[in-house]
Amino acid sequence: MSDHTNHSVPIAEQLLELVKSISKPDADPLVVWNTKIKIQNVCDSLLANVLGPLEHAIVMAESFHESTALYFVTTLGIADMIGNDGATLAELSKRADVEPQFLSVAMSCVMGRGYFEEVGRFGSRIYKNNELSQVLCENHPSSLKSAIGFIGDEGMRASSRLLDAARTTSPVDARQKKRPALSIAYNFSGSIFEWLSSSEDAFRGKRMGETMLQLHRMANFHVSEDYPWKELASPIVDIGGGIGTLEMSILQNECNSHLDFILFDLPKTIENARKVWSSQPPGLSSHVSFADGNFMASSLADTQIPPGNPTYIIRHVLHDWRDDEAVHILSNVRQAMQGQKMSHLLLVEMLLRPDSSRFVRLTSMQSLALNNGITRTQEEMEALLLRAGLKVARVTHMRAVDTVIEAVIDNHSELQATLIKRI
Repeated sequence: MSDHTNHSVPIAEQLLELVKSISKPDADPLVVWNTKIKIQNVCDSLLANVLGPLEHAIVMAESFHESTALYFVTTLGIADMIGNDGATLAELSKRADVEPQFLSVAMSCVMGRGYFEEVGRFGSRIYKNNELSQVLCENHPSSLKSAIGFIGDEGMRASSRLLDAARTTSPVDARQKKRPALSIAYNFSGSIFEWLSSSEDAFRGKRMGETMLQLHRMANFHVSEDYPWKELASPIVDIGGGIGTLEMSILQNECNSHLDFILFDLPKTIENARKVWSSQPPGLSSHVSFADGNFMASSLADTQIPPGNPTYIIRHVLHDWRDDEAVHILSNVRQAMQGQKMSHLLLVEMLLRPDSSRFVRLTSMQSLALNNGITRTQEEMEALLLRAGLKVARVTHMRAVDTVIEAVIDNHSELQATLIKRI
């Protein structure tokens, strides 16, 4: 037995103890969530030890083929075609209008990871859905079809150009910002958001919106219940709040029904948000109002951020901006907070931690490829807040990839800035 296989025994024993610990009926839900992340990481460690460095490296390098196979069968709608009854390779190939050999190899690849089942015997080429493949169906309540489509299309192509984007000689756009890998892959200028909303790529924008909903549902399902939203003073201004998906989940919880929100974003986004909320029940829509502007403008007045409110939220925004730009955004919000004593800012972001899950690390790579995005550590986030004249009041970890960092105005920093100006 090789040395690395011998090392697998204590790892396997650790894995067993972790699995047993989450099976206890009185286990704390947050502890269970964090333990599941540990289980993922221990499983990866066990696999690396069993395979050894050579085979593990090649399996990791070739794992993009599994992503491709999953994208292949999902985009074709194979799970939908199979439905509840099952289907043969010949039937599926005809309906999908693809060569049987291509579909057969792709199905074999994803079945190796647990998706679908072969009916009867190995090689029967008669397939049925199982628990894993069900989420590939378009109408499944927890469907991931759009998310897998986006990851396998824009995500995959963007990642393939990361080396080009990383070069010190890589191209810059009209704003003298380094072009992200996605921009290089699809040869467009401007921001990813402008490209996704352009008429010729309208289907991409629609799919991106569905993708965000599906990924947040999967990774941040408990955000609306694991943070004490009901304790916040309102109205709550959501800076870069998009169409208000966070508000929908918060307001659907009865204990939060007294809260009022102001969605703040670019004019086009707010136009879309108004349409979305106009179709919501009055009990929800009456708690949401709208304001448009640009949080990157040079002054608070130019941003049109509603000033003097008790609570502000910045969620899933700062990872799209470099440090100096993130500090500029935070500084604008801090100025808006100054008109309200004890005003709070909630920074809601995915953070990189020593025990971060595989999903967090993979998503960090995707954010980098799509928009030069940065997944920061808690320490890095706190440093940005301090630079913007804010200080951390509380940090809340949840059963989610998101963490809530509460910040208030740092009066000491404000006093220092005033004295410096006078000098």
